[in-house]
Parts: sequence; structure tokens; C-alpha cells
Amino acid sequence: MMDSIAAASMSMSQMEFENAYNIAVMKKSMNIQAEQMQAFTEMLDAVPTSIPSQYGFDVYG
Repeated sequence: MMDSIAAASMSMSQMEFENAYNIAVMKKSMNIQAEQMQAFTEMLDAVPTSIPSQYGFDVYG
């Protein structure tokens, strides 16, 4: 009886640890994606959007 209670407790503890670990990895991944998106947005903001072209078409397109 005590062995089954201890086993169930260990199983629950392991599941809680796995759940917490998965959440931490997901949060880290989302933070990295947010940082990449911010860097990408800053990069796009640095690109000039209206450069006059002598040929009358968009040379960046």
C-alpha cells in the first residue's frame, strides 16, 4: 500500500516537472520569436520606402 502511494506521488511529481519544463521551453521559444520579430520590424523600418527612380519603376521590388 505504501509503495503504491509513494509511486503515485513520484509519478505526479515527475508529471508536474515535465509540465513545468515544457511551459518554460515554450515561453523561451516565444520570447525568442518576439525578439526576432522586433529585430525584423526594426530592419524593415530602416529600409527607405520612397526613392525616386529615373526609370519610373521600383528598383527595389
